[in-house]
Amino acid sequence: MSHYLLLKQHVVTFYIVLLCTHFFIGSVANANENDRADSIISLFKTNKPASAQQTNSLLHELENLLTSDDLARQKELIRLRCWNQKTDTNEQISAAIAYADKQLVRFSAEAPSPTTIDLTICKTAYQRYLGQVATTLQDLTQAINQAYDIEAPLLIAHGRSQRGALHSYQGNYSASLEDLLAAQEYYESQNLSYWANINLGELAASYRRFGDAKTALKYQLQLADIYAKQGNQAEANYVNIQIASSLEQLGQLEEANQRYQSSQQFFSGSQPVMAADMSMNIANNLITLGQYQQALSLLQQAATVITPDYNAPYSFLQLYLANAQLKLNHYPASLEALQKAENAFQIDKNQRGLIQVQELRSDVYAASENWQDAYFALHDHLELHLAQDKTVLTKLNAELQTRFDTDRIKHENSLLLQRAKDKETQLILSQRNQTMQIIIIALVGVILILVSIFAYKQRHGKHQFKKLAFTDELTQIANRREAYMQAEQWFALSQKHHKAFSLISFDADHFKGVNDKFGHDIGDKVLIHLASIASDLIRKDDLVGRVGGEEFIIVLPNSDIHVAQDIANRLLRRIEQYDWSLISSGLTLTASAGVVSYQNEHSLSELLLKADKALYAAKSAGRNKVEVA
Repeated sequence: MSHYLLLKQHVVTFYIVLLCTHFFIGSVANANENDRADSIISLFKTNKPASAQQTNSLLHELENLLTSDDLARQKELIRLRCWNQKTDTNEQISAAIAYADKQLVRFSAEAPSPTTIDLTICKTAYQRYLGQVATTLQDLTQAINQAYDIEAPLLIAHGRSQRGALHSYQGNYSASLEDLLAAQEYYESQNLSYWANINLGELAASYRRFGDAKTALKYQLQLADIYAKQGNQAEANYVNIQIASSLEQLGQLEEANQRYQSSQQFFSGSQPVMAADMSMNIANNLITLGQYQQALSLLQQAATVITPDYNAPYSFLQLYLANAQLKLNHYPASLEALQKAENAFQIDKNQRGLIQVQELRSDVYAASENWQDAYFALHDHLELHLAQDKTVLTKLNAELQTRFDTDRIKHENSLLLQRAKDKETQLILSQRNQTMQIIIIALVGVILILVSIFAYKQRHGKHQFKKLAFTDELTQIANRREAYMQAEQWFALSQKHHKAFSLISFDADHFKGVNDKFGHDIGDKVLIHLASIASDLIRKDDLVGRVGGEEFIIVLPNSDIHVAQDIANRLLRRIEQYDWSLISSGLTLTASAGVVSYQNEHSLSELLLKADKALYAAKSAGRNKVEVA
C-alpha cells in the first residue's frame, strides 16, 4: 500500500516534540529559572500541540521568553525549529535540510553532542522525502553510532525508530524489526507512552509488510482504542489507514475499502493529495474484486492530483494503473505505466516496489503471448528477489556485529563489564578442559546432523504424502478432492463477501471413441495434454482439477460470468486448434464446456449441478461449444 505521504506528515508531527525529551532536565537545572519556557518544553515533551497554528504560536512565545545567554534552552528551541519546518513542496523540504545543515555547522565544534546528533536525525527525516535514501541511511547510522558513543539512550531509540521505519518502507524487514523492537523496548521500559505508541504503529506496519498481517492488526486495534479514548483524531485516522491495509492483506477487501473511504472523507477538502492516495488504495482492492473499469476510473482521477512531484505515491499509482490496464487487456498502456512506476521506485530505492513491477511486467508480456520478454521480466523479478535476500542477510550480520561489539556494549550497560570479566575467568577454566570440550562438541554435532536428517525426511515425507493426497496421479493437476475443497473455500468467501466466483466444467468430446480407436495409452496422453492446455491458460489464483475420467473443472475466484465465458471460449479454441496428430496420426479432438457464476446459491453442489447442466446443453447443441447456465 502507498501511505508514504501520510507517513511523511506523521513523522514530521511525531518528531516535533523530539528535542525537549533529551534536555528537559537540564533546562530545569539552568541557573536562569524560566517556568513558562519550561512548561512549553514540557508540553512538547509529553504530547504534540493540537494544531500547526498552536505549535507555531508556542514556538514564537518560547523564542520571546529566552535570553541570548540562556544557551541550554536556545539549543532546545533550535532543535524544535528543525523538526517543525514546512514540507508541503520539494522547495520547502530543501529549505528544511538547509536549516539543519546551517545549525550543524554552527555547533560543529561540539560534535558529537546531543544537539548535533538530534539535528542529524532531523535532517534525515527530510532527506527521505527527496529520495536521498542512501545518504539518509548513512547519516542515520552515523548518528546512532554517535549516540552510543556519548551514552544517549533516548537518541539511540529515536534514531533506530526512524531507521527501522525507513528499512520497512524499502522492504528490508529483518533490519526494520531489529531497529523497531529495540526502540520499543526502551520506550516501554521508560514509560514513554507517547513514543511507544508511535513506534508501535511503525512496528505494526513492518509486520504487515513482512506478511504477518494478523500481528499487525492486533497492535493497530490497540492503538485505535488508545487514540479514540484520547480524542486524537489525526493519529486515529493514521491508524485507521494502517488497519485497512492489514484487512486488505487478510482478504477482507470490502471492510478495508470502508475504512479507506472514511479516511478519504477525513482528508477531503483540506488535503487533496492524501484523499487521492485513499482512492488509489480503494482502486487496488477493486482490481482484486474484478471491478476493473471502476478501478481504472478512480486511478485516472487520482492521477490528476498525484503528480511525479509526489514520488512515493506516484510510483504505486502507476503500478496500480498498470495492473488495471492489464486486466482490461490494454497491454501497451500497462507497459507504459510500469515504466513510470519503475523509474519512481528507483528514485526511492524501493526494492519491494521494483520486485512487483517486474512480476507484473512478466504477466503483461505473458498475457500478450510475448513469451521471450515475459521470460526476461520474470528473470529480472527473481534477480531482484535474490538481491533483496542477500541485502537483508548482509545488513542483519552487520547489525549483529554492532550489537555484540564489546566497546559499544560497555556504553549501553555497565553490568556487561562484569560479565566480560566472568567470561575471561571461564575461558581460563575452559582451556584446562579442551579435550572434553572437543568431545562434547563432536557429539553435539553428530546429534544435530542426525536430528536434521530425521527432520528433513519427516518434512519430505509429509510433503510427498500431501502431494499424493491432493494431486491427480495421471495429469499431475489437482484431483477431485482438492478441486472441490478449493472451490468450497472460494464459494464460502463469495457468500460472505459477495465476491464474484465462477466455474467451468469441460470434457473431451467423443473421448470413448479415442480410447476405442487409438487405445488407452493414447487416451491417457490426451488427458495429460488437456490438463496442460488448461493450466497454461488460467491465471495465478485459478485452479484446474480433474474430477472424472475425461471431466475437468476450472475454479475462477474473483471472476464474473463474462471473464469465465471468455476463458472457456479460448480454452475450446486452443483444444480444437492443437495438432493432435503429434500424439497419434489421424487424431483430432474438440471439447465442450459449461460455465456458471455464483448467484446466491446455497451450496457449492448447486453451482456444480448448474455447471453440469450447462455442459450437457453444450453436448446436446452439437459439441465444441460453450454454454452458460
